[in-house]
Parts: sequence; structure tokens; C-alpha cells
Amino acid sequence: MVAKGSSPPRIVATIGMHGSASTWVFNVVRELMIAAIGEIQVVSLYADQREQLPDAVGRCLVIKSHHGSSGLDSWLTEVGANVFLSVRDPRDACVSMCQRFRSPLAHCAQWIGNDCNRLLRLAPRDYPLLRYEDRFFDDKDMVKRIAVSLALQPPPAMIDTIFDRYRTEAVRTFAESLGQLPPERLTTVVRFPMDRVTQILGPHIGDTLSGKWRDLPTDTQTELTRVFRPFLDRFGYPC
Repeated sequence: MVAKGSSPPRIVATIGMHGSASTWVFNVVRELMIAAIGEIQVVSLYADQREQLPDAVGRCLVIKSHHGSSGLDSWLTEVGANVFLSVRDPRDACVSMCQRFRSPLAHCAQWIGNDCNRLLRLAPRDYPLLRYEDRFFDDKDMVKRIAVSLALQPPPAMIDTIFDRYRTEAVRTFAESLGQLPPERLTTVVRFPMDRVTQILGPHIGDTLSGKWRDLPTDTQTELTRVFRPFLDRFGYPC
């Protein structure tokens, strides 16, 4: 499954804005690496600080991250990690977070703002960029493209399996049945259950729509656009 003449990466980081389908990217990478080198050889987790990373000498480390830190990002550069970025119109991401986690808009804007600041810092590094509005999570070919970026050549049946496991409705069903998982796989994040393995939360999947920030009151639209203007301009979102 590893491309001829290549070796699989030892460190892969999936860095994305909340609500940008970053968990989809994380799980696709995690599953591809497990299929290539075996589950015991893959350590996967969420981390925003370098100090949160375990000692994984000799194994592949797959990291999911949101707001992050300069220390972690510097380390990822030093070790030559494969990095994937996922973005979304931050105004839509705010609405999505409000709807799914029942949190005030101001709180969600702060979360998303922290994500945006990190993504703006990383943008000049030309990491592969996945844009939510392109609905990459609905595109089976994206699984293959990610595999190619990881120097992997999974058989078509494996691509089909991974894509089907993490398509929107499959994840929605999985999220609704988290209570059936063994207790040791569950933790609590912002009052909601989360699977430690996949990082899928109870309210994980929203309506997946884009442009819903335009349904907000005009003054709220204006304020969110002002707050996120540097990100909107840098990543080509209309204001």
C-alpha cells in the first residue's frame, strides 16, 4: 500500500477551523495510515501544545488540532511533518458552532477567531488546503488525493471503505449512538460525549449548509465580517 520507492510519513497533522470538517480529514488520514502500516504502529490524538504529544518513537503520529500554538507549529516544521489545513467561512463556522453546541455567538466567535489567527500564520507555508465550501467531505476522490500526499497507494476497495465510514450520514448515525461505545472510549467535551478514537462528538454534524450567516441580523453580519476581515481577504471569501 506504500508507494514504491517511498516511505510513509512519521508525523501528520490535520489542522482546521472548528466546523470545517477537520475531523473528517483527521479520520481519513488515521484510517489510511492504519491500513498502510497497522493499527499498533499509529498513535492518533488531539493536541494544541507540543507538550501534549506522547513519545511515539518508531510509530506514526497523527495529530488533530484547532487553535494550536507557536511551539507546536515550530516543531511540526522542524520534524518535516505532513500538514493538511481545512478552512471554512468563519461566519458560517460561528453559526454552526452556535447551532450544534448551543453556545452564545460571542463565545463561538472567540473560538473561531483563535482558529483563524493560527490559519493565517500557517497560510504562507503552502500546506495542502481543503475548503469546506468545496464539500471535499462528499468527494470520494479526496480520500485518494490525501493518500497520494501521504505516499500511499491504497486499493480502491479501501478508499471506498474509508469514504463510506465517514460520509455525513454515517457520521451522524455514529454520533447519535456514542452511548453504545465502551466507557473507556468516551470522554466529555463542552458538556457533550466524545469518542476518544475518532474525535467525533455527540452534536458533531449540523446541516452542512454554506451561507447561513446571511440569515443573521444585518448588524451582526456586519460585525462578524469586520472581525474576520483579514481571514476573509486572505482566503478569498466574499465580504
